[in-house]
Amino acid sequence: MKKRSDFSKKARSLIASAVILATAVIPVNTQTLNAADVEFNYAKALQYSQYFYDANMCGTGVDENGQYMWRSDCHVYDAELPLDSTNTNMSDSFISKNESILDPDGDGKLDVAGGFHDAGDHVKFGMPEAYSGSTVGWGFYEFRDQYEATGQDTHTKTILRYFNDYFMKCTYLDADGKAIALCYQVGDGDIDHAYWNSPEIDEMFRKGWFATEELPSTDCVSATAASLAVNYMNFKDEDPDYAAKNLKYAKALFEFAERCETKECNADGPKGYYASSKWQDDYCWAASWLYLATQDEHYLEQVWKYFDYYAPSCWTHCWNDVWAGTTCILAEINDLYDKDGQVFEDAYRTVAKKSPYETIDFWSQIAKTVDNWMDGTTVTITPGGYSFLNQWGSARYNTATQLLAFVYDKHHGDTPSKYGEWAKSQMNYLLGDNPINRCYVVGYSDISAKYPHHRAASGLSKCEDPDPHKYVLYGALVGGPGVKDEHKDVTSDYIYNEVTIDYNAAFVGACAGAYRFFGDSSMQVTPNFPPPVDIDDGGDTSGGSAYWVEAFGVDIAQKDGPKATEITFYVCSNVRKTSKNISVRYYFDSTGMTSLEPEIIELRQLYDQAATETEYAAELSGPHLYKDKIYYIEISWPGYVIAGSNKKYQFALGTYAYQNYWNPADDWSYQGLSIEDSNWTGTPVKTDNICVYDNGVLVGGIEPDGSTPIVTTTAAVTPTPTIATPTPTTTNVIVGDLNGDGKVNSIDFGYLRMYLLGTIKDLPAEDDLKAADLNGDKSINSIDFGYFRMYLLGTIKVFPAAS
Repeated sequence: MKKRSDFSKKARSLIASAVILATAVIPVNTQTLNAADVEFNYAKALQYSQYFYDANMCGTGVDENGQYMWRSDCHVYDAELPLDSTNTNMSDSFISKNESILDPDGDGKLDVAGGFHDAGDHVKFGMPEAYSGSTVGWGFYEFRDQYEATGQDTHTKTILRYFNDYFMKCTYLDADGKAIALCYQVGDGDIDHAYWNSPEIDEMFRKGWFATEELPSTDCVSATAASLAVNYMNFKDEDPDYAAKNLKYAKALFEFAERCETKECNADGPKGYYASSKWQDDYCWAASWLYLATQDEHYLEQVWKYFDYYAPSCWTHCWNDVWAGTTCILAEINDLYDKDGQVFEDAYRTVAKKSPYETIDFWSQIAKTVDNWMDGTTVTITPGGYSFLNQWGSARYNTATQLLAFVYDKHHGDTPSKYGEWAKSQMNYLLGDNPINRCYVVGYSDISAKYPHHRAASGLSKCEDPDPHKYVLYGALVGGPGVKDEHKDVTSDYIYNEVTIDYNAAFVGACAGAYRFFGDSSMQVTPNFPPPVDIDDGGDTSGGSAYWVEAFGVDIAQKDGPKATEITFYVCSNVRKTSKNISVRYYFDSTGMTSLEPEIIELRQLYDQAATETEYAAELSGPHLYKDKIYYIEISWPGYVIAGSNKKYQFALGTYAYQNYWNPADDWSYQGLSIEDSNWTGTPVKTDNICVYDNGVLVGGIEPDGSTPIVTTTAAVTPTPTIATPTPTTTNVIVGDLNGDGKVNSIDFGYLRMYLLGTIKDLPAEDDLKAADLNGDKSINSIDFGYFRMYLLGTIKVFPAAS
């Protein structure tokens, strides 16, 4: 993981530039393809599969660690979680007793920022997050050579550090090194799932849930310990100090799980979203890895007390059942320390009170698991040959079993058996060799699913919106096909097109396994990936606006004539971070009216969804004179991000008094407005003549005099491969050194962002043009920003202007 930037968080808060990937997205049409026409590139699949984690990074380290320019630091307020019984599930008595451990600096706040969003939503759920951390780590542990051969190991290690650094941050140790609390969840699913927008503008209430001796959450504590133990194994040779820290926390968390006399599942927090059914599998999963890391017999003793030998073949490896993964590790331990003996097996027989004549062969249970998937014992084999277990993420279960098959083959001659061949066939199915020619890996090919159920990538304000997604969610494994090989590629479908960190967890390792056994020189990763994108907020609306209104109107008439126009509208935006100072103006002409007297003109607020669902309410004012006989009314939501929130607002404007007349035909904002019969059944459509303002500056729509927003845009960047290191363009100027300190680092990156946003007018470097013009085109713009981010992420080694 890259060193955290020294650039101040205050400065970061000023940075609100958005990044747009201009990608044309069209629905996938079913077409007849031969298997030979489908791309089976396991190196590419491995590369892409990891990028879903970049899309789901959370906290104050996204800028430094993520590889997507369209993602940025988010939920930064998780770093200041109030330490009380309202914002956490901890009791007042527990907090009081342990305050010095939980809050050593005494500021009354906890830093639980970091980690990963669960899915297209933004909750950090404990069980799938810990499972994902351990399973991504397990795949790397088993097939590290393949990650290194394809150049994907650096990316993987960044992801693994981001998982496990977060787990350690959220673990609270006392002076003796004992764990007294673990924050395993941040955010409430009920609150979160009512929201559809990018995480960068999310300000919802996010409670923290903690495991304590009062609320032991044995499953979550154990699963987290397992991830940390796996991370120790992955880093112990190259970074022993870091690995030792992981092991320290893994042992402390397992000791916490063990010492709590009451052992239970973490029902407090996940509700029905991730209701864990048992803790014993997670406990044994952690103990097995800890034995592998330490060879301490105590951990095996703990495994034998709870291990379910026959459980793996009943399901497969997943967040709620890690018996299969546990059995693989126990089998590997047996191979390492007792391959030709029975000491290991006898120890289990004794504790489990098994017959001394009962055959115990750990690998046989993995073989049985895969056999059951191959012959349909525990799954349904679809007409297309796909092994289907469950409609909720069928692809995650399938790829997890692929991982088991590849791990089995690695430890049985390191050559593909019938299990590896089966796994290959399933991988090929998911890549497109199936009856509907659908690739279930987003962005992998032109037949990939294109509408994953993911807020940030969609760029939409509601999941029901059928529009193309703004960003490509490369590598995300969508839910998968149904039992009849069918699939629905629509954003709103959270069964077929759901994406989650646990869906991808085993998939990454399965891709590595497929490459290990079936890869060849024709399989190459995509160079200069992911493609950098434009940071400017240009849209396809009139004037290049990034804000607009979608609305419809209803004409209100009485016996003596027209009386009012009722407007229903939504404020829309395609920017990543929208302003909190947005207002909307509706323009009308007094020519078609009887009077403009204040006591005659009425403004009626009919509905304000923001006020109903949040602490913010709209302010309705006017009429205000624009020019001549043209007036406007204005609606604003001070301090609230209304644009893109999908919050409805309704108002009425008219002259309801008897014999006063209202003719909207000459009203500017009435032009092009869809006129419907009812406020309840109307369909909003984009209208250019209702205008949007940011702090009084036009940012969306067209005013009556023809004024449009002033927007500058730049083209997307095509990266240039380079091989050298930053070099001076003159004896005094180093390309990329924007503050003149002789170094090129994240501080300079921060200055460039502020400069592009207009937060600062000049850069500290003496010759700022030469220092900041990274591609040598004589200008400083978002193209330079894209190159700088590629440099910090290690995608390029030198800027084009310096090569």
